[in-house]
Amino acid sequence: MEFEVRGGPWEIIHALVFYAAVTFAVLATAGVARLFSGICAVVLLFYSILAIFSSPTYVVILPEEKALIWEDYRFFVPLRRRFARENLEMLEVLESGRLPSEEGISGSGRDLSYSVHVYLKPVRGRKRKLFRSGMTGHPLENRAKAYLVVESLAHSLNLPVFYAHKHGPRKDVGGQSG
Repeated sequence: MEFEVRGGPWEIIHALVFYAAVTFAVLATAGVARLFSGICAVVLLFYSILAIFSSPTYVVILPEEKALIWEDYRFFVPLRRRFARENLEMLEVLESGRLPSEEGISGSGRDLSYSVHVYLKPVRGRKRKLFRSGMTGHPLENRAKAYLVVESLAHSLNLPVFYAHKHGPRKDVGGQSG
Protein backbone atom coordinates (compact mmCIF):
# COMPACT_ATOMS: atom_id res chain seq x y z
CA MET A 1 0.00 0.00 0.00
CA GLU A 2 1.30 3.41 -0.91
CA PHE A 3 -0.05 6.95 -0.86
CA GLU A 4 1.29 10.43 -1.50
CA VAL A 5 1.63 13.01 1.25
CA ARG A 6 0.79 16.53 0.10
CA GLY A 7 2.03 19.77 1.62
CA GLY A 8 4.83 20.31 4.05
CA PRO A 9 7.53 22.97 4.28
CA TRP A 10 9.14 22.00 0.95
CA GLU A 11 5.97 22.59 -1.06
CA ILE A 12 5.07 25.74 0.88
CA ILE A 13 8.47 27.33 0.20
CA HIS A 14 8.30 26.51 -3.49
CA ALA A 15 4.71 27.69 -3.77
CA LEU A 16 5.95 31.03 -2.41
CA VAL A 17 8.74 30.99 -5.01
CA PHE A 18 6.06 30.41 -7.67
CA TYR A 19 4.07 33.42 -6.40
CA ALA A 20 7.26 35.50 -6.47
CA ALA A 21 7.68 34.48 -10.13
CA VAL A 22 4.13 35.62 -10.86
CA THR A 23 4.85 38.93 -9.11
CA PHE A 24 7.97 39.45 -11.23
CA ALA A 25 5.95 38.64 -14.36
CA VAL A 26 3.38 41.29 -13.44
CA LEU A 27 6.14 43.80 -12.74
CA ALA A 28 7.77 43.01 -16.10
CA THR A 29 4.52 43.59 -17.98
CA ALA A 30 4.00 46.83 -16.07
CA GLY A 31 7.39 48.07 -17.25
CA VAL A 32 9.19 47.99 -13.87
CA ALA A 33 12.77 46.90 -14.57
CA ARG A 34 11.40 44.96 -17.51
CA LEU A 35 14.50 42.91 -18.40
CA PHE A 36 15.42 42.02 -14.80
CA SER A 37 11.82 41.24 -13.79
CA GLY A 38 11.23 39.14 -16.90
CA ILE A 39 14.35 37.05 -16.40
CA CYS A 40 13.57 36.57 -12.71
CA ALA A 41 9.99 35.54 -13.55
CA VAL A 42 11.08 32.89 -16.05
CA VAL A 43 13.87 31.47 -13.86
CA LEU A 44 11.77 31.34 -10.69
CA LEU A 45 8.77 29.93 -12.52
CA PHE A 46 10.67 27.01 -14.03
CA TYR A 47 12.59 26.39 -10.78
CA SER A 48 9.43 26.26 -8.66
CA ILE A 49 7.60 23.98 -11.10
CA LEU A 50 10.60 21.62 -11.26
CA ALA A 51 11.02 21.65 -7.47
CA ILE A 52 7.38 20.81 -6.77
CA PHE A 53 7.00 18.29 -9.61
CA SER A 54 10.22 16.42 -8.86
CA SER A 55 9.82 16.32 -5.08
CA PRO A 56 6.85 14.20 -3.96
CA THR A 57 6.63 12.44 -0.61
CA TYR A 58 5.27 8.90 -0.37
CA VAL A 59 4.41 6.60 2.48
CA VAL A 60 4.70 2.89 1.75
CA ILE A 61 3.01 0.58 4.23
CA LEU A 62 4.62 -2.83 4.71
CA PRO A 63 2.00 -4.80 6.69
CA GLU A 64 3.90 -8.11 6.64
CA GLU A 65 6.94 -6.42 8.21
CA LYS A 66 4.88 -4.15 10.53
CA ALA A 67 6.74 -1.12 9.21
CA LEU A 68 6.40 1.83 6.90
CA ILE A 69 8.81 3.62 4.63
CA TRP A 70 8.77 7.41 4.34
CA GLU A 71 10.15 8.43 0.92
CA ASP A 72 11.03 12.06 0.32
CA TYR A 73 12.19 12.94 -3.17
CA ARG A 74 14.14 16.16 -3.66
CA PHE A 75 14.80 16.88 -7.34
CA PHE A 76 14.29 13.16 -8.13
CA VAL A 77 16.78 12.07 -5.44
CA PRO A 78 15.11 9.70 -2.93
CA LEU A 79 15.59 10.04 0.81
CA ARG A 80 14.14 6.98 2.57
CA ARG A 81 13.41 6.43 6.23
CA ARG A 82 12.09 3.21 7.64
CA PHE A 83 9.85 3.25 10.71
CA ALA A 84 9.29 -0.07 12.48
CA ARG A 85 6.09 -0.49 14.51
CA GLU A 86 7.99 -0.39 17.79
CA ASN A 87 9.25 3.10 16.89
CA LEU A 88 5.75 4.46 16.26
CA GLU A 89 3.54 5.72 19.06
CA MET A 90 0.19 6.60 17.51
CA LEU A 91 -1.87 8.21 14.77
CA GLU A 92 -3.45 11.54 15.57
CA VAL A 93 -6.54 12.79 13.73
CA LEU A 94 -7.23 16.51 14.15
CA GLU A 95 -10.60 17.55 12.81
CA SER A 96 -12.18 20.98 12.77
CA GLY A 97 -14.82 21.68 15.40
CA ARG A 98 -17.52 21.92 12.77
CA LEU A 99 -18.19 18.62 11.02
CA PRO A 100 -19.19 18.61 7.34
CA SER A 101 -22.87 18.84 6.61
CA GLU A 102 -24.71 15.63 5.83
CA GLU A 103 -25.97 16.97 2.50
CA GLY A 104 -24.08 14.30 0.59
CA ILE A 105 -21.89 14.70 -2.45
CA SER A 106 -24.50 16.86 -4.17
CA GLY A 107 -24.35 19.39 -1.31
CA SER A 108 -22.19 22.46 -1.11
CA GLY A 109 -18.59 21.78 -2.08
CA ARG A 110 -17.49 25.22 -0.95
CA ASP A 111 -17.43 24.58 2.81
CA LEU A 112 -13.92 25.72 3.69
CA SER A 113 -14.62 25.75 7.42
CA TYR A 114 -14.07 21.99 7.63
CA SER A 115 -10.58 20.50 7.71
CA VAL A 116 -9.00 17.24 8.78
CA HIS A 117 -5.32 16.47 9.38
CA VAL A 118 -3.74 13.08 10.10
CA TYR A 119 -0.37 12.91 11.85
CA LEU A 120 1.99 10.02 12.55
CA LYS A 121 3.73 10.36 15.89
CA PRO A 122 6.97 8.40 16.38
CA VAL A 123 8.17 7.45 19.85
CA ARG A 124 10.97 10.01 19.48
CA GLY A 125 11.08 12.92 17.09
CA ARG A 126 8.58 15.24 15.50
CA LYS A 127 5.21 14.16 14.30
CA ARG A 128 4.75 13.87 10.55
CA LYS A 129 1.75 15.01 8.58
CA LEU A 130 0.28 12.13 6.60
CA PHE A 131 -2.83 13.81 5.27
CA ARG A 132 -4.49 17.20 5.14
CA SER A 133 -7.79 17.99 3.56
CA GLY A 134 -7.58 19.95 0.37
CA MET A 135 -9.48 23.12 -0.39
CA THR A 136 -10.67 21.73 -3.72
CA GLY A 137 -12.32 18.56 -2.45
CA HIS A 138 -15.77 18.20 -0.99
CA PRO A 139 -15.65 18.00 2.84
CA LEU A 140 -17.20 14.52 2.90
CA GLU A 141 -14.68 13.30 0.32
CA ASN A 142 -11.80 14.70 2.38
CA ARG A 143 -13.18 13.01 5.48
CA ALA A 144 -13.48 9.70 3.62
CA LYS A 145 -9.89 9.95 2.33
CA ALA A 146 -8.61 10.66 5.85
CA TYR A 147 -10.59 7.69 7.13
CA LEU A 148 -9.01 5.40 4.52
CA VAL A 149 -5.50 6.57 5.42
CA VAL A 150 -6.12 6.12 9.15
CA GLU A 151 -7.87 2.78 8.74
CA SER A 152 -5.14 1.27 6.55
CA LEU A 153 -2.32 2.41 8.85
CA ALA A 154 -4.09 1.52 12.10
CA HIS A 155 -5.03 -1.91 10.81
CA SER A 156 -1.72 -2.75 9.10
CA LEU A 157 0.56 -1.54 11.88
CA ASN A 158 -1.76 -2.01 14.87
CA LEU A 159 -1.44 1.66 15.87
CA PRO A 160 -3.70 3.38 18.37
CA VAL A 161 -5.64 6.34 17.03
CA PHE A 162 -6.18 9.56 18.96
CA TYR A 163 -9.01 11.68 17.70
CA ALA A 164 -9.25 15.38 18.52
CA HIS A 165 -11.26 18.39 17.48
CA LYS A 166 -9.50 21.70 17.01
CA HIS A 167 -9.89 23.63 20.26
CA GLY A 168 -11.24 20.56 22.02
CA PRO A 169 -10.07 17.65 24.17
CA ARG A 170 -8.43 14.54 22.84
CA LYS A 171 -10.02 11.18 23.12
CA ASP A 172 -8.57 7.74 22.49
CA VAL A 173 -10.62 5.56 20.25
CA GLY A 174 -8.49 2.53 21.08
CA GLY A 175 -7.11 1.64 17.69
CA GLN A 176 -10.46 2.32 16.07
CA SER A 177 -10.70 5.03 13.51
CA GLY A 178 -13.81 7.04 13.04
